[in-house]
Amino acid sequence: MKKLIGGVLLASALCAAGATANAAQINGSTALTFNSNSSTSFGSEFGAGTTGQSFLEHFTFSYASPFSLSSAVISIALDGVSRLNLSSLTLTGNGGTWTGVKTTLGDTQVFTLRTNSLLSGDYTLSVGGLVTGSSGGSFGGNISVAAVPEASTVVMMLGGLALVSFAAYRRRRNDSVSQQDESKLMPA
Repeated sequence: MKKLIGGVLLASALCAAGATANAAQINGSTALTFNSNSSTSFGSEFGAGTTGQSFLEHFTFSYASPFSLSSAVISIALDGVSRLNLSSLTLTGNGGTWTGVKTTLGDTQVFTLRTNSLLSGDYTLSVGGLVTGSSGGSFGGNISVAAVPEASTVVMMLGGLALVSFAAYRRRRNDSVSQQDESKLMPA
């Protein structure tokens, strides 16, 4: 029995150590507020003494109606002095996770993320990576959101378009019928 309890305790300790090893060494959380254009900027910088440390920065926001989202994060290295290795850009919320796409060109790293038809609610945009510059490094980004019309709004808009189209069709039809009637009345 003692061996069983000892084994369970050892396994628990190893699991906890493994989970801690995978956790980021630098963590931050910032609440985002959108401006009147439904966009906002965000970013983080890491100073000297953070070289070799991993980071995971969270940017939280809420949106009150269905929406589409577009975001980009960029980090530009300055030789070996200011440099990051960006590894992830993810959006989580309402039971879903969306992952950004990374592009690297020389010393410039860019992550982009675009998704449509998200439900209203609370979301977290997370940026992860590793500080590799001798004096730290930084990243900056932008997030833009746009409201998506509700289904009832779209149905009403399509109904109005159909009504206007039908009225134009009837008007053209009546105009062509009256022109034919006038041509019958005119002597040749």
